Amino acid sequence: MLISRLTGLFSFSPFLGAAFFPTIVKVLVVVIFSWLLIPYAGVVISIYTPVGIIAWMTFLNFTIGMAIGLFATIFFYTVQFAGRIYGYQIGFAVANVLDPQTQTQVPILGQLTYLIASYLFVSINGPAILLIAVANSLKGIPLNALIIGTGFVPTFWKEVGTIFSVGMQIGFPIIAFMITVTIVLGVMSRIMPQMNVFMVGMPLNVFVGLIMFVALIPIWFTVFGNMIESLSTKIAVLIAGM
Repeated sequence: MLISRLTGLFSFSPFLGAAFFPTIVKVLVVVIFSWLLIPYAGVVISIYTPVGIIAWMTFLNFTIGMAIGLFATIFFYTVQFAGRIYGYQIGFAVANVLDPQTQTQVPILGQLTYLIASYLFVSINGPAILLIAVANSLKGIPLNALIIGTGFVPTFWKEVGTIFSVGMQIGFPIIAFMITVTIVLGVMSRIMPQMNVFMVGMPLNVFVGLIMFVALIPIWFTVFGNMIESLSTKIAVLIAGM
């Protein structure tokens, strides 16, 4: 049962569930951590338990681990969405790269912000936060539980809703700045009609946008760090609703 709960976590969590980790490595890590968490389990499942009940308990434990992993992934989707907004504003809408975790094409600035968030996630011991969350879930939701509550669903969907709202808040500075640049270009085209705004505007947007992007990185470190540090509290609320 421990293996099924950790398998759900490692299958859907950020970084831990990345495709660039070999499957054999994930299996070994799951087995090792399952062995380490045995003292925290607190229950013993009889070998005489019907197969159907064991299958159901395995499914519930996998679902719990999956919920914790997906909940943590929401943060990375928020960051990637903010990077997508930045890319669209400075003219990188069609500049895509391959995301090694999802194996899909994503905007280049979205992937860059994702990598920045991944670096912070590892440096702030984000994977340890998720593993501790699984260990704490054993207290509230035993391995032999046959039913879980539905109170976590509103919490989960509320967090999903923050993808757009928080992403827009992070992306708002570049939106406001690029609107200002566009207005300035419009005024200059009126003052100097002979200037080709289209020839000047695109490289200027890219140049100014990249400078703005680099200037905001220190602020992002603070914002992303606070979001990661609050993750443990949010996951605790999620588990409490199960």
